[in-house]
Amino acid sequence: MEDLAFELVAAIDPGSVFTKILNVLSVALGLGLVIFFHELGHFAVAKWCDVHVERFSIGIGPILWSRQKGETEYALSALPFGGYVKMLGQDDMDPNQMTSSEIAENPRSYSSKSVPQRMAIISAGVVMNVVTGFLFFTICYWFGVNEPSPVVGSVVPGFPAWTAGMKAGDRIEAINGEEIRSFGDVFESVVLSTGDVRVEGKHLDGSRFDFVLTPDRGASGRSVGVQPNQTTTLSKEILNPEEIAITGLPAKRATLLSETEAVKSVGNTTAAAGSESPAPSDASVAPPTPFQPGDKLIALQSEPVNTFVDLHRLTAKFASQDLIYTFERTTKDGQPDVRGDTTQVRISVPPDNVRSVGLWMAMGPVRAIRAGSIAEAAGLKVGDIILSVDNMVMGSDYDPVRLPTYFSEHAGTEVLVKVSRQAAAAPEQHELKMVPTDEPGWTEIPIFQTSPLPIPAIGAAYQVFPNIAKVVPGSEAEKTGMFAKGQKVTKIELIKPPAPSDESTASNQETPALLKLNELEKKQPGTTEDINWAWAFSEIQQAPDHQIRVYLEDDKAILLSDIEKVPDWYRWTRGIRGWEPAVELQKGKSLGDATELGLRKTRKTGVNIYMTLRSLFRGDLPADSFSGPVGILSIGYRVASQGLTDLLLFLGFLSINLAILNFLPIPVLDGGHMVFLIWEGVTRRKPSPRVIGYAHAAGLLFIISLFMFVMYIDLFVNKFGSVFK
Repeated sequence: MEDLAFELVAAIDPGSVFTKILNVLSVALGLGLVIFFHELGHFAVAKWCDVHVERFSIGIGPILWSRQKGETEYALSALPFGGYVKMLGQDDMDPNQMTSSEIAENPRSYSSKSVPQRMAIISAGVVMNVVTGFLFFTICYWFGVNEPSPVVGSVVPGFPAWTAGMKAGDRIEAINGEEIRSFGDVFESVVLSTGDVRVEGKHLDGSRFDFVLTPDRGASGRSVGVQPNQTTTLSKEILNPEEIAITGLPAKRATLLSETEAVKSVGNTTAAAGSESPAPSDASVAPPTPFQPGDKLIALQSEPVNTFVDLHRLTAKFASQDLIYTFERTTKDGQPDVRGDTTQVRISVPPDNVRSVGLWMAMGPVRAIRAGSIAEAAGLKVGDIILSVDNMVMGSDYDPVRLPTYFSEHAGTEVLVKVSRQAAAAPEQHELKMVPTDEPGWTEIPIFQTSPLPIPAIGAAYQVFPNIAKVVPGSEAEKTGMFAKGQKVTKIELIKPPAPSDESTASNQETPALLKLNELEKKQPGTTEDINWAWAFSEIQQAPDHQIRVYLEDDKAILLSDIEKVPDWYRWTRGIRGWEPAVELQKGKSLGDATELGLRKTRKTGVNIYMTLRSLFRGDLPADSFSGPVGILSIGYRVASQGLTDLLLFLGFLSINLAILNFLPIPVLDGGHMVFLIWEGVTRRKPSPRVIGYAHAAGLLFIISLFMFVMYIDLFVNKFGSVFK
């Protein structure tokens, strides 16, 4: 027992514990400051108006500590989710004080003051929060803030941006005439918009674009389908380099090359035609990873890599070859350090064949066509079903999910495409001729269940139905004798095989990943009829060492345990993860410039909070987009761990948030008090005690209900859990 206790104590990292405690204290202090400045606004103006302030409290509920100084009691209360200034003649817990004629006779009571004075006292907290929020933002921009770059990292197939012609690498400069400085601006501008959005910017080649897009319903509300960008540098935040290469994928078999080996490898990299890549080696005997946090990729196969777009394109272009990655590595005493020496390292990653399920599925309709694309020029239309390509029938002669690769492999040559098109009387067949580009297939993947599969070489995207068109001869699927043409696949389970040393018990087994093909998961766009087999096929490729359990429409389940590969088709990724997100430094060149940026951020934050509330009530934004106290603490903890400027940005947002929410016309909030004061100013008489009593009771009930709702969202929907995660 003593040995176990000693081991537990020895396993504790004092530095990590201290950092966590410091982060928690930073969040607590920051939240306390936001509340303090709000209440200080009320307190200062009340004193200026000669109102007797009985108590100034940070926090609500039972008082933990208090000290009397002069006529005012200063207190810290148990619940740090608010605060209050208790004035003579104004008490939310006793609203009758507001209408008491006896209290109003006291010249130092709140209720004895004029309407303009009481309005000034009530609004002072909100004004103070706006001012402190602005100051937080200004300080941040004076020191400099890294914000997500407004460069598109990927475009969701079939979404408005994809259809209009936006591509990875495009830089968004304005939306609806508003300057865009970060990807956060892009997200907020679209989510909180109404109607169409005008998106202006610059393509990767320098040409300009100006699109008017109608947002679709995405996972978090309105969306045009653009995703943030990444860099070609492996994150320095990665604690364990072994996590950079994904288990079961080629990167796990990467090797560090000497200069001589690198030269030889670049000259002889093509895999033998028709041969399968080596099976993944056992992770227990795998050599240490050659990748290191902070490595910056500068070349692939000796071709320069400047953007994440280059990385995707070259990886797909040389899919069948041993890939030579050239990294710049800066180290000091063997650890990543920008102050150290920079060297170049070359790492070889072998190719890998695409995982086969042994089933070809039925071709579905074309779901989207890019504006100005080869497909559009050839006459392809949304709703067309591709029957054959170069006289190969889809589903029987050729696997439909391979079409993106087929077109890129036939770049510059004419491809004959036969389609079925719905007409008034009956479907018609049309023959179309296209000359594709060399844009590699599968560089754009279906990220939603309903995402169509793009063919970048012609600019079209299509659906593949989860209905079996062919059982591949000689495959494990055929050998089971359980599959037949026409059957519908409803679910796929990806089952991680147990490690050789593990006991085969249920407690040691991970819950299998479930890919549903008969119903939409939460927050997925589209309808059940839009579910694409290509999405499930893409997910299967990310789990090459997993067993596959296939469920059919009659609830029959068939386990496929063999790892089968497509002999002449190579995967488009190598399994390297942990690339740093692309950020840009936003820093004021002078105090005036930082002030301007702070004002802009203050205005934009306020407008966005208002638009968020509007979108919520309109149903454009799901309710679980909001956070309660646990969510705020969890987010605050993560932000505090990222540095002081990120924490100040978060506190600035909270300050503006508190100002706006507290000024909503809800009784017991400052906005509710302002409504009563406006009524009194217009009618020249105070509301009756009965009206104020009912209003305060209703307001209090609403606040308590809202608090319980957001707590439920925090704990059971968003599942923030512990702030220490």
